[in-house]
Amino acid sequence: MKPIFILLATALSLTACKNNAKTAKTFCDTTCHSDSFNFKSNDRFESAVSISVKDCKPDSIAWTHGGMDTRRQIPMSDLVDQDIRLNKSAVSCVIKDTSYAWLTFNDCVTGRGFLFKLPFNKANNITKISGALNSFDPKFVIADDLRAYTDRGSIFVIDINTGNQAVMTFKETYDIDFNELHKVVDSINVTHKRIYVNLLKQGQEVPLEKEINL
Repeated sequence: MKPIFILLATALSLTACKNNAKTAKTFCDTTCHSDSFNFKSNDRFESAVSISVKDCKPDSIAWTHGGMDTRRQIPMSDLVDQDIRLNKSAVSCVIKDTSYAWLTFNDCVTGRGFLFKLPFNKANNITKISGALNSFDPKFVIADDLRAYTDRGSIFVIDINTGNQAVMTFKETYDIDFNELHKVVDSINVTHKRIYVNLLKQGQEVPLEKEINL
C-alpha cells in the first residue's frame, strides 16, 4: 500500500503544478515587446505620436509635428495608474493635422480601455479617459470615427473629427471595475444615430438604447 500511496501523492502533486502553471486569460498577447509604437500622419505637417517601451511596459508618450520647436512628452505613469502591457493589435492613433491626436488602446492583461486626446498646442491640456469602451473588444461595436467611454452612470460618445458629443444615462450608477468591465458592461453598439448597451445587474440583462445625432 505504501508504494501506491507515494505514487498517488506524486501524481496529485504533478497535477497541481500543471494547473498552477496555466497562464491566466488575457485580452491580447502579452509577449514582451521592446519596440516603440509609432504613428505618423500622411500630410505635409509630419505629425507623429510614439509610445516608448521599457522593460516590456509602455514608458512614455511623445507627440510632435513639423512646426513645433520641441515635442510634447509625458510619462505613461502620469496617465495610467496601473502596470499595463500593450500589443499592436489593440493600439490605434488618429492624428488631426496639427490640432490633436486621439490615442486609443487596451491593456492586454486586464482588457481595460484607455483613451487620450493629445493636443499639439502646449496651452491645451491632455484629455485622459480610463473607462474607455474601445472597439478592440469584440463585444464593443463602434463606428470608426467615434469613441465611447463610461463614468459608471452614463455612456459618452465623441466624434473625433468634429468634437461633437452625445450622452446616454444609465438612470442609476453601476459599480463598474474597469479591470473587469464585462461583469457589468456586456456589450455595446454605437453608430452616429444610435447608442445601445447591454448592462448586467445582479446577473440580469439590462438593455438600454437611445437615438442620437452625430
